[in-house]
Amino acid sequence: MEAVKHFFGNLDEFCDKFGDSRTNEWPLVQGITPTLTCVAVYLYVVLYLGPKFMENRKPYNLMTIIKVYNVLQLTACIIIFYMILISGWTTQYTLGCEPIISDNPYSARLTKLFWWTYMLKLVEFAETIFFILRKKTRQVSGLHVYHHASTFILAWAATKFFPGGMASFPILVNSIVHIIMYTYYQVATLGPSYQKQAMKFKKYITILQMVQFGILVAHTLQAASSSCSMPNWYAYGMVPDVLVLFYLFYRFYRKTYDNKVKSVESNCIGKSK
Repeated sequence: MEAVKHFFGNLDEFCDKFGDSRTNEWPLVQGITPTLTCVAVYLYVVLYLGPKFMENRKPYNLMTIIKVYNVLQLTACIIIFYMILISGWTTQYTLGCEPIISDNPYSARLTKLFWWTYMLKLVEFAETIFFILRKKTRQVSGLHVYHHASTFILAWAATKFFPGGMASFPILVNSIVHIIMYTYYQVATLGPSYQKQAMKFKKYITILQMVQFGILVAHTLQAASSSCSMPNWYAYGMVPDVLVLFYLFYRFYRKTYDNKVKSVESNCIGKSK
């Protein structure tokens, strides 16, 4: 036990040594232990405790809570998108390699927005809890759980080490995707007829996610260039995770939608014989 404490103590010291001085002491940002603890608790709840709790229980009706949740998420994403947009992207930032500048007029606001994005990723853990309480166990896939856990860690890393510059671009892109996504989720809760119409766009939400990952990889790889003032390890830390997410979403897309296309084609062939 002492060895474990010593290991994580050294790991926290290492992270704090290289962390941004403006965010180093903020709640859940100091060290990496709080973030890893949150992820560990999340995994324990969604992979064991939650399913065990629901084993002999009927699904809960959470539709009202989910509607409120979707509206809050949608509002938060719109606010974060707008605030980051006016914190340098409408005046000085470009799609090129942009360094982290701590003394510009937008610096303090931008770092706070990184932290709020990090907190929003923590709140998103609730979505998996909703699936479990409603006994939508098929939704609690490896893709879903990995996506939430890894994105939360990436949000911590961005707040800890890169709260500004080109690292704010992924938040802009992700906010746009989430605005569309939570709008879709909310429409789907309005009744069977709305859900039927919304389902037509589900495929394109997945495509949008994959397009997002492609854009983020292309943008982030600029940090690996020797001419870019952003630390190289910004790219080395982010790109592998985004590529894994792209692969998982692509595999989900092929499994979910290509099989449906093949099934329709097979039925058509069978009927024509």
